[in-house]
Amino acid sequence: MLVLYATALVLSLTAGVPGRARAEGGMSADRLTALFERYGDTSGRWNGADRTASVRLPDGRLLWLFSDTFLGPVGPDGSRPRTASFINNSAVVQQGDELRETVHGGTAEDPASLVPPPAADQFYWIGDAQVVGETLQMLVNRYRRTGDGPLDHVLLGTSLATFALPGMTPVAVRPLPLGERISWGSSLLRDGGHTLIYGTEASGETKFAHLARVAGTDLNGPWEFWTGTGWAPTADRSARILSGVGTSYGVQRVGDRYVLVTHENNLVFSADVVAYTAGGPTGPFEGPDYLHRAPETDAGHLVYDADLHPDLARPGKLLISYNVNNVDDAVTYADAGLYRPRFVEVDWPRPRPDRADVPPAPAALTAEARGAGNAELRWRPVPVDDELRYLVHRRNVTAGQTHFVRIGEPSAEPRSSADFLVNGHEYEFRVTAVGRRGEGPPSPVARMTATVPPPPPPSGVRAEAGRTGDVAVHWEPIPFVQVFRLYRRDVTAGQREPALVGTFTGTSATVGSLWHARTYEFTLVAVGGGGDSPPSTPVRATASVSPPAAPARLTAQAQPDGDIRLDWANLGPGVSYRVYRRDLTAGQSRPGPPALESRPSHLARHLEHGHEYEFTVSAVDRDREGPLSPPVRARATFSAPKVVPTDLRVTEVGTGEVELTWRSASPGGWHRVYRRDLTAGEREFTEEEVPVQGTRATIRQLRNGHEYEFVVAAANQAGAGRQSRPVRAVPRLPTPAGLAATSAGNGEARLSWRPAGPGLAYRVQVRDVTAGGEWRTDPVPVGGTDFTAVLLVRGHRYEFRVAATDGIDTGTPSAPIAVLVR
Repeated sequence: MLVLYATALVLSLTAGVPGRARAEGGMSADRLTALFERYGDTSGRWNGADRTASVRLPDGRLLWLFSDTFLGPVGPDGSRPRTASFINNSAVVQQGDELRETVHGGTAEDPASLVPPPAADQFYWIGDAQVVGETLQMLVNRYRRTGDGPLDHVLLGTSLATFALPGMTPVAVRPLPLGERISWGSSLLRDGGHTLIYGTEASGETKFAHLARVAGTDLNGPWEFWTGTGWAPTADRSARILSGVGTSYGVQRVGDRYVLVTHENNLVFSADVVAYTAGGPTGPFEGPDYLHRAPETDAGHLVYDADLHPDLARPGKLLISYNVNNVDDAVTYADAGLYRPRFVEVDWPRPRPDRADVPPAPAALTAEARGAGNAELRWRPVPVDDELRYLVHRRNVTAGQTHFVRIGEPSAEPRSSADFLVNGHEYEFRVTAVGRRGEGPPSPVARMTATVPPPPPPSGVRAEAGRTGDVAVHWEPIPFVQVFRLYRRDVTAGQREPALVGTFTGTSATVGSLWHARTYEFTLVAVGGGGDSPPSTPVRATASVSPPAAPARLTAQAQPDGDIRLDWANLGPGVSYRVYRRDLTAGQSRPGPPALESRPSHLARHLEHGHEYEFTVSAVDRDREGPLSPPVRARATFSAPKVVPTDLRVTEVGTGEVELTWRSASPGGWHRVYRRDLTAGEREFTEEEVPVQGTRATIRQLRNGHEYEFVVAAANQAGAGRQSRPVRAVPRLPTPAGLAATSAGNGEARLSWRPAGPGLAYRVQVRDVTAGGEWRTDPVPVGGTDFTAVLLVRGHRYEFRVAATDGIDTGTPSAPIAVLVR
């Protein structure tokens, strides 16, 4: 199904002065990180986002693509206000070596996602993108939220969004028949005669890379999927080619090798960015090669979604971006610099140590399961110098991990432990020794099956209410537990069972969108390798919502159609508005019931021409209404419509009436109908007393047998516009049918006929055929459909006929019928 959409992009994106096809010599990672820091702090539009894909446009500009995005200026203290607009995808344009513009949907005052959501509870996150001719093709993944935590969402499928260049004009969003297992578009790579499309499958705590391809460059073409041995036409046969990738990662061909760079996802919440290499795009991949350890995790932040940017990389280097966030959104709001891309660069290919100078492999490695859910590892020490350190590597066999991953910190002792294991999972371990000249070969593998009990219930849980309908919940850490589920119960509303708020890491979470003066109860469950803990002891907090401020910068602008448009500054997500109006010209002393708006704009309709109106607006956060804004005034002014109705037709002619239809640019608007009686010699049109809303009218009280001419004009309070072309019609009375006559004796004859229509009377006409008489009309109209003619001459033959009458005109009489009177 092709889903067309239209959204106003806040950027013309005309070609302008083309940027260089590539910044001279590339750009350093430090410069790019600083570039986004400065743009986020000073642009006043974009202040932070994640995903960070890039694509070169035909005119030389570079388009940076982002998923969840904060818009608006940064506060003086370096925080992002809670009123900051938040959308699910956006773009930033780089021209030369400077960031120039932010691209999103909606308007500057009321921004929306660049790729709008298909439903209220869904959203799109950006995959990778490419240019095909004069079109930008962007793979986007559709999700639905399942909770308030950053980990709470479910994949619904992948779509292809297209934009016309150079103006980034939206063209279409087309769902692709790829299923819900894999989010496609993690990376795109043109290779020979194909475009390679990498994707990510999330299975439990492990993510796996997949590969598809299309012939040529157009992603609208048929896709093929790597099955492990060949290519198949259906996504359900797609095979895993590597474990431990992120939702987004980068793939680049360097010489005759394929390099896949990703945030290390074989471990939960790892700080490492790693590379895998292969001789072909399908693998098998070798690695990991550890490229960078993100320092942001030391402060409790999350690192994720590494990607490559070859268009800006300096010679001999890989240019890598990664994203940083925190599971507690209070932290993300407090520090606007947190939620922005970081860039690093590494030399590539990496130098390889001389194997003769590195330590030998450790021997006699053993792995013993401990009851606390960890593994105790021991090995025989390597007899080398005092600077020797050991590195432990682990592979979760049960989870299907394809490679070993480095765990823990380097150890000087021939012993270590492995934590955060999953109950019943089989693990493999190996150890390497690191000397002054590099890392040696791995030890033989040791295997064990983890025995992990459920964690104890969280302790030290406390809840602190804020002033914006938020409650911060804190708890103490639990050894070997990284994930917690938070539940909430609305005590004031009488809610009996707690509902899941979301899944969180760390030791705090902020719950928002709570109602003023309501008491809420919170419980916490720790999720460990051995399953879920018992719930914590409940804690309660009463939410408080400070009334929002009065909306600022309220403006009122009269429209040509008599409406008045209001706009004001947005007060942030979750805030609605009440719009009050007062008719000053009519002497209205108090405003009427307010109009309700979820966005910072309102179109006041059904106004009186020439009347001056006064408007005020208040903001509502949950059930708390803030003060009124300063009032603004505007006068409603209508201009007569300029459109002319077309295709005026007579669709039905009835008794003394006709039905007209026409086409109009405003089919639901008001129209005036005019008529003139040509038979009566009228030269001027007469306006019907009652205007018509819509494009259909029935005109009554017409003279039957008279020819009329009709015209139509669009109208409003300022008057009528130009008239349409005329049409003509002649309403005629129906002719009665089924006339029958019988002699009743005594010089009488009885007549009957079928009714000709509602509301009609009849005139009976008779002539004495035997006496050669003329037709004469009975002086009394007949209300029914039968009549008795009296005082007739016996033995004479009479003819009768009947005509319908509306009291003014008489229609055509029926065919005569004869009867011999006895």
